[in-house]
Amino acid sequence: MWYLDSLLSDEILFSSNFLYWIDRTMDNRKTLLIASFLTLVAAGMGFATRGAAGPAWAAMGIDSGNFGMIMGYGFLGFGFVIFFGGIIVEFLGYKNLLLLSVVLHFISALMILAAPTMYAGWLENAPPEEATSNLINLLKYSVLLFSICAGLYEAVINPLVGQLYPENQTHYLNILHAGWPGGIIIGGVLAACFQNETAWIAEIDWHYAVASYSLILIGLTVIILKQQFPDTVASKSNASFGVLFSCFLSIPFLVLIVAHALIGYMELGVDSWQTRLMERLVDNSVTVLIYTSLLMFVLRFFAGPIVHRINPIGLLLISSFFAIVGLLWLGSEIESVAIIFAAATVYSLGKAFLWPTMLAIAGERYPQSGAIAMSTLGAAGMISVGYVGGAMIGAQQSGVMTESLQKNHPAVHARYKSDDASFLGVNYGTINPAMQQAAMDYHGASDDAKRAETLATVESAALEAGVEEDVRSTIVADSAAVTAAFNTGGRAALSKTAILPVGMAICFLGLLVYYKSIGGYKVLTLDDVSGGGGCGGGNDEGSEDESCPDDAADDADPLTVTTVEEGAGECCGGDDAEEGGGGG
Repeated sequence: MWYLDSLLSDEILFSSNFLYWIDRTMDNRKTLLIASFLTLVAAGMGFATRGAAGPAWAAMGIDSGNFGMIMGYGFLGFGFVIFFGGIIVEFLGYKNLLLLSVVLHFISALMILAAPTMYAGWLENAPPEEATSNLINLLKYSVLLFSICAGLYEAVINPLVGQLYPENQTHYLNILHAGWPGGIIIGGVLAACFQNETAWIAEIDWHYAVASYSLILIGLTVIILKQQFPDTVASKSNASFGVLFSCFLSIPFLVLIVAHALIGYMELGVDSWQTRLMERLVDNSVTVLIYTSLLMFVLRFFAGPIVHRINPIGLLLISSFFAIVGLLWLGSEIESVAIIFAAATVYSLGKAFLWPTMLAIAGERYPQSGAIAMSTLGAAGMISVGYVGGAMIGAQQSGVMTESLQKNHPAVHARYKSDDASFLGVNYGTINPAMQQAAMDYHGASDDAKRAETLATVESAALEAGVEEDVRSTIVADSAAVTAAFNTGGRAALSKTAILPVGMAICFLGLLVYYKSIGGYKVLTLDDVSGGGGCGGGNDEGSEDESCPDDAADDADPLTVTTVEEGAGECCGGDDAEEGGGGG
């Protein structure tokens, strides 16, 4: 936090890309940025500890498909709410909507804390399958509410920070979104220290760890209550709702929506599964998530200097290539922990800048749309992972795992198989989750006492599943086969996900060519898009302004960013530095 404070300590006189007016009254913008940062810290903590709860949930009968579905619900509500949140925030204002979100977030935590007690009660009065089904529903509703809160947070904080720091939106939105990996780091460390049998310090009940983000909410509430917030874009500019939604008339914006849907599926889908998929490849696999999040946290503080060398579209294209290589490498047959972390490093370089830079582009190219443009991109990313990404990765892992076990160890498959499942019309095989988890725990157990405990769990699960064979006599071979098949499924799921950054790269390459054709990527202000002058005018589809020099358009480097300040001096008729404000 000290570095964040130092970055924000200088007093800056700035012009708003949203409103194009000089604001000397908002002297608490550093505090508001920190409050916005903390919303993502709380969301990241919940995400990390929830992902590490997989073994505990598997012991209660939750299989890979349902685990992926629950994790997907952590994004589903976000996707719908962030879009409509962009409208709601214009009515309620930043402060009121943030306070509402915090209250709902506390309710989600209370549902998590009540889950074990309610599950125990269901077990006493219903068959295990029904108790597990009830638990799955409770977790879905809690996680869905969590995602709704996250969507409301982002509907506020993205346009708020863009409005507070219009002179360098890409830089400050990347700093803001460092809060997400920052929260994952904190939650990951908590998970490594206190969750599951591999806990570094001591294992505690999973629900306490998953609800620990509530501590951040307490401090966040205090900050919000004490601070004054600026008015929203629409209330300041009296813009009609037709103007706010005008971004949807731009073909490049529609391409951005598609690209962000792919980003959400890849980044958040893989992150939600990363701890689980690496469970038997790395001791205390949450360390991989902590490491990749730490890289993202650091890198996002340096997006500004990078974007000043290559424009945001160029940064996104390069990031896509890193993501492709990283995912294919992680999905390869690697066993060395050092190589796994090297592959994770490449993948982190690919995903670090994607999400916040996309939001910055929405703010810089569509200032008239305010919160709507940013919220739409966020909605696309979250809906794609909530509806498809989380469950699809789980289905791919489960299907390949089952096929591998059936092909290489048919007798083991016969003992551990469960009913087939389907997702989006595609059927895939599953393994009994309780037996699978206990077998993998047996394989990784370091002492006889733990082996005896996990063996008892396997026998109990086999009895409930109606398995007649004696699993005790085959547990050594079974556990090794199940673990190997699980790893095979995890690698396959990561490799298949690499197709998504390929699609992203195609989108960004097309945008790069487009911006080259109109004179290069430029940061726009409300004056530009309302016909008040400026290269590129008020239409993202149109060519450069005729008043611009021909050589500026013809010779523009597609990887060179033209800022508002530079544009004002070169071709927009403005020579006052305060009218331009710099660019991302």
